[in-house]
Amino acid sequence: MPLLWRDPNCYFEDIRLIRIFLLTLNAEEQALLIPFNISIPSHPKPLFEYTSYITSVSSYLPEGIIKWLWNEGHNSTYDFKYVIEYSLIIMFLRTSMNLKHLSLNYEFFNRLDIGLIKLGTEGMKTLLEALYKNTVLNFLGFYDNRISAKEVNILAKFLCNNTTLTTLDLCDNNLGSEIGKALADALYKNTTLTSLYLTCNNLGLEGEKALADALYENTTLTSLDLSGNKLGAEGGKALADALCKNTTLKGLTLGENNIGLEGGKALADALCKNTTLTSLNLYWNNLGPEGGKVLADALCKNITLTSLNLHWNDIGNEGGKALADALCKNTALTSLVLSENDLESEVGKALSYALCKNVSLKDLNLRNNKIGLEGGRALADALCKNNTLTSLDIWRNDINFRIKSNNLNLEILQ
Repeated sequence: MPLLWRDPNCYFEDIRLIRIFLLTLNAEEQALLIPFNISIPSHPKPLFEYTSYITSVSSYLPEGIIKWLWNEGHNSTYDFKYVIEYSLIIMFLRTSMNLKHLSLNYEFFNRLDIGLIKLGTEGMKTLLEALYKNTVLNFLGFYDNRISAKEVNILAKFLCNNTTLTTLDLCDNNLGSEIGKALADALYKNTTLTSLYLTCNNLGLEGEKALADALYENTTLTSLDLSGNKLGAEGGKALADALCKNTTLKGLTLGENNIGLEGGKALADALCKNTTLTSLNLYWNNLGPEGGKVLADALCKNITLTSLNLHWNDIGNEGGKALADALCKNTALTSLVLSENDLESEVGKALSYALCKNVSLKDLNLRNNKIGLEGGRALADALCKNNTLTSLDIWRNDINFRIKSNNLNLEILQ
């Protein structure tokens, strides 16, 4: 039985499962449904508290609720599903001491505070009170909820005391700089969080600087995503300064922040000093050819970075050739993304030369460039000598012949 109920996943869509969940609600949880004339199924209560075995609540749950509402003849399924989901979440937190993964996506709290449903901040308080009692939850997701400043402040205070949560996803919530500061303050006190996702939250420079300052002292965070937050060059510099002192962060994503050449220079300098970061994602940051060059210089010195994403940065031929030259010396990088960077045949040739010498790179992405026929031929020749590459993406590069390799472990996307 525990194995069957531990992770229902897609079975959350089954209305029979939703019926069992609703029958497990206690009086307080049922009371949340009364204002909306949502009746609990008139079936005998389950013989066992099946929900006590559940370890994960997935995004399939709302789909199952909608199906149950339709089956019961409710018309306002879209609004009602949120209040039912809310009551079920409170129930899961009460009954399951094994719940480790909880994801509340797509405007969950926003919908609790509009129209007929007015739970918003109080809803967050009630939820966090339930979370306080849970001693095993390690993943909490509020993706695309547009939760308010008050609600996030409550969450930040929760983080200061929580000792089990390891991953927090607050992507796409338009939090703003002040909330960024509140979360930064929480990072000074929290000792368990390892992954924090803050994509597209309009944190701005002030919020980002506060988070960068927190990285000076935080010793548990290993993964941080700040992409799409309008950080600019100054934001890039602030994070670069933090990387020079932080010794725990392993993955940093800063895509879509327009850090430009100056921010790129600062991060390149940090890579020469930092010895713990293994993954850096700088997609769409307007680094330009010079940015490509300074990062190439850093790769000649850095011995820990294994993954670098430079997608859509206008690196051009000069930046591309510099990075190719760096691959001749670098022995740590296993993944390099250079897609959509206006790279032409001369870069293809330079990369081909590098592939004949490099013994660590496994994944090379050159999608949507202009490598052309000559560059393609050079790459084909290099693949006869290179036996470490396992993935090569050269889709849409004006190469009018099919590149092949004798390496059975190599996947070529063309």
